[in-house]
Amino acid sequence: MPALPIRFTLALSLSLLAAGPLAAQPASATFRPALLESYAIGFGTTAESDLERGGTVGSVEVARYDFSFTGRTALSEATMLLHGLAWSSTRLDLTGPVLLPDRLDELTLSLGLQHRASPQWTLGAYLRPGFYGDSLDAEADSFNAPLLATALYHASRELTWILGFSANAASDNPFIPIAGVRWQFAPDWTLNIGFPRAGFTWKASETVSWNLGATVQGGDYYVSEGFGAPAPGLGRLSKTWLEYREIRAGVGAEVRLGAGVTLVADAGVAVDQRFDYFDRGYELKGETPFFLRLAVQGRF
Repeated sequence: MPALPIRFTLALSLSLLAAGPLAAQPASATFRPALLESYAIGFGTTAESDLERGGTVGSVEVARYDFSFTGRTALSEATMLLHGLAWSSTRLDLTGPVLLPDRLDELTLSLGLQHRASPQWTLGAYLRPGFYGDSLDAEADSFNAPLLATALYHASRELTWILGFSANAASDNPFIPIAGVRWQFAPDWTLNIGFPRAGFTWKASETVSWNLGATVQGGDYYVSEGFGAPAPGLGRLSKTWLEYREIRAGVGAEVRLGAGVTLVADAGVAVDQRFDYFDRGYELKGETPFFLRLAVQGRF
C-alpha cells in the first residue's frame, strides 16, 4: 500500500476521536477527547516479522506500552477545554543488521477545544505538543505539535459526518484533508469510518460489544542516534524523522467490568507494516504478522 493512503488512514482515524462525546469508542494513545475525565492503560505486541528492502535485511518484533488520562473544563455552556497527558513506548526487538532504533517514545500533552456552534454543528481543534523520539530525553529536535481540526455535522442521533484536516510538520505529508462518518444503522450495529477502527461494532449485550475492521498504530519519531549511510547515494540515518506505521485487520471485544471500567481486546494481522526514513529515501517493509492488544480504560 502506498505511503499516502497510510497517512490518510491515520488522519481519518484521528478525526473520529474528535467525535468522542458522540461515540462510545475505546481510547487511543493519540488525541484524547474520546473519553473525558478518563484514563487508559494498554499493552500490545506484534509478532516477529521479516523486514525487506530489496531482500530480507532482518526481523522485528514490536511491543507497545501506553498510558493516558484526560480531563475537561467548561469555558461556557457551548465550549469545552480538554486537557491531559499521554505517554507511550514502542520497543523494537531487532534481529540482524536492521537500521532502526530499539525504542520509539512519546511524552505529550493532549489539548483540545470543542465548541457547539449549533444543534447540528460541533467544531473542534486538538493539539498534541510533546516529545517524539528514540528516547525520553527531552531534546528540542524531537519536539512536535501535531494539530487536528474538525467540523462535525450531526445529521441525526444515528448519523454524524466529520470533515477537517490534520497538520504535522514531522510527517512526509504535513497537511492532509480528512473525512469520516459514524452511522448507527440498526439498534445494535454501528459503522465507523475513523478511529479507533474503520469497521463495524455489534452491541451484543449491555456489557459486551464486538468489533470487526481495521485499526492503525504508529507515529513519527525523531532519530538522534546515527546509523550511517545505508547505501550509496542515500543520506545518513541520523538526525532525521522515522515514520512507523501498522495497519491492522482483525476482531475486538469490549467488556464492561463495572464501576466505569472497560476491558478492551483486539487481535488479528498487521496487513501493512513499515518503517520509513522518508527524508532519506530509506524504507523497510514488514510482512503480515499477528498482533494482540489489551487495554483497561475507565472514568475518574
